[in-house]
Amino acid sequence: MLKNLSPFLSVREVVTLTSLPRSTIIKHSKTGQFVPMVRLLGNRIAFVRADVQNWIDSRVNSAKGVA
Repeated sequence: MLKNLSPFLSVREVVTLTSLPRSTIIKHSKTGQFVPMVRLLGNRIAFVRADVQNWIDSRVNSAKGVA
């Protein structure tokens, strides 16, 4: 239950939400075409949940011709 309250999303969760491959997410995050990664402890990386949701929303709005 605590996982749903986390402000972070794992790479696996972002893959599920966006339907993008892991390699594409990492590559585009590094080039600034996707939301930035957040380094947690050690080599663990995550993404801010709100940033990912805003990115998804902007893509949906763009597809609808809103943005």
